[in-house]
Amino acid sequence: MNVGLHFYLLEIKKILSYRAEFWLGFIGNVASQFGVAYFLWKAIFLARGLTSLQGFDFGALMLYYLLVPLVERAVNGQELGNVSGEIYEGGLTRYLLYPVSFFRIKYLGQLAQSTVFLVQLFVAMALFMLIFRTPHAIGIFSILKTIPVIFCAGILHFIMTINLEIIAFWADNVWSLTVLNRLITHLLGGGLLPLAFFPDRVQSWLGYLPYSRLVSFPINCLLGHVGNREWLIGLTVTAAWSLGLGLVAAWTWSRGLKTYTGVGI
Repeated sequence: MNVGLHFYLLEIKKILSYRAEFWLGFIGNVASQFGVAYFLWKAIFLARGLTSLQGFDFGALMLYYLLVPLVERAVNGQELGNVSGEIYEGGLTRYLLYPVSFFRIKYLGQLAQSTVFLVQLFVAMALFMLIFRTPHAIGIFSILKTIPVIFCAGILHFIMTINLEIIAFWADNVWSLTVLNRLITHLLGGGLLPLAFFPDRVQSWLGYLPYSRLVSFPINCLLGHVGNREWLIGLTVTAAWSLGLGLVAAWTWSRGLKTYTGVGI
């Protein structure tokens, strides 16, 4: 069996080994974020006597907020500090001796988690659509368009995180930078508030930044709000950012290895 495939399957097996913890964490994370959004927006709609806001009725807005934590988990994959920890502890040395690329191993770990979280996403959507009214635009075609978008967004997120964690070659703590990056992504990517609520001018320049490609764009694809032309443009922008940041990461990595001693910090 191919080494990469073998490692990928082992990672999935490891994730599913603690099934109770896995599903409780999933339910708790989604319920907490969805619950806050539900009561907040319910109060806003009732207080102002609204039936819709920026093109969202209450049901559509709730579906959006249900999808936010699910899409973020599918895109983000594993936890922070996965690369910087190897540098700090000296564990990077063993990867340098392996016949497989360090980044390939780390990305396959994220890909395994993203695959499992993507299944969670579709399970949660199916349950939501059984209980509530199904938006007409959601269908097989929108789901098929969303899958490559989420995996491309996962690559972009992985490269963005790598760029920050590589700084561990020179800095004693990069955890705060990676946390800050997630907070900025949550805000400017549409996790905290749909981008439709931002001023038109702000929306236009946010569309050229990588953050919206990690949250808002996959959700809008899933909801059927993205046409074929916008879909291709979105994937192109995602690929362009991935390539540009990938080149930066490769250059920084080569410089960092020259300072790496293998004894940890």
